[in-house]
Amino acid sequence: MTRMPRQGAAAQRGFTMVELMVSLLLGLLVVAAAGSLFMSNKRVYGATESINRIQENQRGAFEILARDIREAAGNPCMRFDGAYTDKVGVELAAPDATFWSRFPNGVFGQDGTGANGSDEITLYSANSSIHNVEKHAKSADAITVSTATDDLSNGQLLMVCNNDYAIAFSAVGITPTGTTIGHNGAANCGNNLTRPSAGANTCALANANPAYCFWQGVAGTDCPGGFGTSPAYVSAVTSALWTVANNGRGGTSLYRTNADGASEIAEGVTALKVSYKVGSGTDYMNAAGVVAAGGWSQVQAVHVQMTFQAVRGALGKGDVTGTDNAALSRTLDDYIVLRNHQDIQ
Repeated sequence: MTRMPRQGAAAQRGFTMVELMVSLLLGLLVVAAAGSLFMSNKRVYGATESINRIQENQRGAFEILARDIREAAGNPCMRFDGAYTDKVGVELAAPDATFWSRFPNGVFGQDGTGANGSDEITLYSANSSIHNVEKHAKSADAITVSTATDDLSNGQLLMVCNNDYAIAFSAVGITPTGTTIGHNGAANCGNNLTRPSAGANTCALANANPAYCFWQGVAGTDCPGGFGTSPAYVSAVTSALWTVANNGRGGTSLYRTNADGASEIAEGVTALKVSYKVGSGTDYMNAAGVVAAGGWSQVQAVHVQMTFQAVRGALGKGDVTGTDNAALSRTLDDYIVLRNHQDIQ
């Protein structure tokens, strides 16, 4: 009988407990290393994404704000530099005194009135929705323009101007494909457009002034105040308030407010500081300093400093904080020159 060789006990045994524990330890070390690398990469990605969002908000915010600042005090006709006493003739039955006291200067600021003690700046202009005047031969006539008025609306605040005068009024009679702009509605002082004069903007004063025609007029009873010989234009009058305010999501944002309401421009803006260069001065001063110097009409440039903070959103808490556990933030400065103030032209 042939006998099969008997296998030794040593050949049949498995891993020992020590070997198993060493294997598990090595495996855990590999997993831990891979996990640490993954978490490190995830944190770098999160931080990079947060910085990218901050930079994107910075670009958008400064681009729009800088555009408003450059265009402040702009209008299609002239710089309001005292060619006539009241700068702009306001033929509105209930004019906004605050608005019109600031409008000719184009810029106005306040210190520390926004969220977190941020500054505010308001920019005024009349350089949008511009239409060439083709005819205004009688003062009480509607103004005929060269292009359709589909970008205007009834009740909108407009300004008609040439190289001599500027008059603000509320639009009536606007139709989508029309080319005439009326000024004889109840919101205005009457049928006639009249030359600006010294004193407060009241209907009684406006109605006492001589009637004026802006184009193709004939001197006489219809235009006792004269008629325009230079090109005339109708433009929409606008203002934009820039401020930092609570956004309702536990943080603050940069807002731009105009006649259509407030628009959120950039999230995560925690501070806005604004200072102004007045006339030939070399230093920038805050809004209180400009008021004391009576220098709003002589502001040549604006220094804007904004602080942006990372916003969590869909990111993890660790993605928006630095090594000191404080929120990631960046502060950016810009110096913006106004194009439309008299001593700049």
